[in-house]
Amino acid sequence: MTSLPDGGMVGVIGAGPAGTFFALHFLTLLKESGRAAGITLFDRKTFECSGPSGCNMCAGAIGGEMVNKIKRLGLTLDERVIRRIADGYEIHGRDISVNVVNPQRGEIYTVFRGGGPVVSPGGRKSFDQFLLDAAVARGAEFVHERVESVRRIPAGFRVATADGQTRKFDFLVGAFGVNSVITRMMAMGYVPPRTWHTVQAELPAENEFIVDRLRNRIHIVPARGKAIRFLAITPKDNFLTLTGIGEHVRIADLERERAENPVLSGLLPPGTKVLCHCHPKVPVGIARNPFSDRVAIVGDAFISRYLKNGIESSHDTSRILAEGILRSGISAKDLRNHFYRPCIRQFRYDNIWGKALFGVYEGILRKGRFSEAYLKCVSGEAAARKGSQAHILWSVFAGDAPYRAIAREAFTPRSIYELSKGILFG
Repeated sequence: MTSLPDGGMVGVIGAGPAGTFFALHFLTLLKESGRAAGITLFDRKTFECSGPSGCNMCAGAIGGEMVNKIKRLGLTLDERVIRRIADGYEIHGRDISVNVVNPQRGEIYTVFRGGGPVVSPGGRKSFDQFLLDAAVARGAEFVHERVESVRRIPAGFRVATADGQTRKFDFLVGAFGVNSVITRMMAMGYVPPRTWHTVQAELPAENEFIVDRLRNRIHIVPARGKAIRFLAITPKDNFLTLTGIGEHVRIADLERERAENPVLSGLLPPGTKVLCHCHPKVPVGIARNPFSDRVAIVGDAFISRYLKNGIESSHDTSRILAEGILRSGISAKDLRNHFYRPCIRQFRYDNIWGKALFGVYEGILRKGRFSEAYLKCVSGEAAARKGSQAHILWSVFAGDAPYRAIAREAFTPRSIYELSKGILFG
């Protein structure tokens, strides 16, 4: 076992949620253990800017379970960070929609990961800046510079930044996200996970429209074209984040849905134009070689829940790494046993169930006649009743339970009977 030396230095490349969650857990565990170490976060971005320069490409919905994890770190999301509070989801068919609300699971907070679209009002704070400020307040150093090079040296790494400075670290954390090019610098045989190319667009919307038409809910809409598998509308302030998920989705596919999909167009203010858009990658696989001696990669550049909860996945992988290096060690063997394997146990097999669940419900909701009959059946159920199709839909789209637990609930004889009855008889 190779331990982090007393007074050692840890470098974190990336100050988004994966990096800041790691710093927060690391500093908390340091304080509890009475040990001393330093931690430095690097990022070229500032998460206070509006527009593309501050954007971190995320739909930005935080469920009750993630809110509880943030609270356990001693943090509280406030009104500067929360852009809307959604009480649930509205799932749409072609001619019918159902509200899926679960009071027992809490509300859904919507946030911007950066400062929001260019025309965003001032006086607010992004979710990423909120976490970064908390990490700095607890003792982390933040270097607002682009990392130019990473070089392995005896017993550590040397990191050079665009301002000409170099710093030596005993341990290095890659928290740069799957959308970064920094992976090429790591020189550890790292291979990124397989990804889908998605699209997100920001549109303006008046508060009255969001409250009266969308009822402050996140809307799941069936796509008409083949390129997009899922469409979602997430309200934030006086904006709507429109997300299209598929293997290779472009903004043209989203605009085509806006023009040709009457369900989607009916949920958007007439005549609105896209303020900005991006094409983030979403991991649907697992990275190879995400660790080596004295270095590890966390967040979606390593592994994430299938199509859901990127922020929570960043939190969990970062927590596991912080616990592993402080309680066990920083050698490749230590990281394999106390970081890589625990993450694989939590995510890999759970994602197999996730793919099955999304496949089943995507198949149902995209089939016109079947989806209408099924949603009529769901409309009379309470999402709080475990085993009901409404409860299962809530769990799938909110992502606040492990997929294997949702699958155990969804694939019981009773649930299969209810699902079949809903599809066949409505």
